[in-house]
Amino acid sequence: MNTLKVLVADDEAPARNKMVRMLQSFDQVDIINISSNGLDAYNYICQLKPDVAFLDIEMPGMNGLEIIENLPPDVNPQIVFATAYNEHAIRAFELSAIDYLLKPFNEERLAQTLEKLDKQQDASNPDRVREAAEVIAPHLSPSALNKIPVPAGDRYRLLDYDEVVCIEVEDRCTQIYTISKQYSLNLTLEAVEKRLPQEQFLRVSRSAIVNIHAIQEIVMWFGNRFKIILNNGKEVITSRERAKHVKQMLKF
Repeated sequence: MNTLKVLVADDEAPARNKMVRMLQSFDQVDIINISSNGLDAYNYICQLKPDVAFLDIEMPGMNGLEIIENLPPDVNPQIVFATAYNEHAIRAFELSAIDYLLKPFNEERLAQTLEKLDKQQDASNPDRVREAAEVIAPHLSPSALNKIPVPAGDRYRLLDYDEVVCIEVEDRCTQIYTISKQYSLNLTLEAVEKRLPQEQFLRVSRSAIVNIHAIQEIVMWFGNRFKIILNNGKEVITSRERAKHVKQMLKF
């Protein structure tokens, strides 16, 4: 068998340690990263480009499906989900041609997965992952309970939704603003938007989302747009199309 560069991600230490221990018993496996949350896993997959990623489904930061859905086009590892989900969810993975390990699994089952990965020529199909996501997403609990994990030096800070004033794309980098600080996030604005409560956050342009509770003033702007002044002093200009949503929200 060919050597496989492997990343393992699971937020539960016993399950993560078991997976690592079992994988280490196979000579063809080279474990290049072990992650304890979805955001770390996403970042390391992008950086290290493993051949295979063994992912738990539900993890803080990003769930396993969100990780795969948001990978750049040039990063396309083979995916194995380690899951305790019911037969309905597993069937969705089967139809999408994605391998899975149903917890609890044994070394024999893992050997079958590795053999399949060794023979498989093509990496996992992102479109099929999205198909599976449509079936499974309603059964997933939130990736992080009312919080957004953001990198802060050698750790992650968990921002409450209420702390977030706005989220903007600047120079192709997603920035999250609070009252006094700014954080860079290695996610697209679309990926962040999917995880925010629609009743609290409003997309006001292609490059900006604002927290409705952080709006201090809305100023009429040229071109049938608005200038939104936020409670941290930032000013965000709506697009013409999104200005209609602002008017609907404010009912004027």
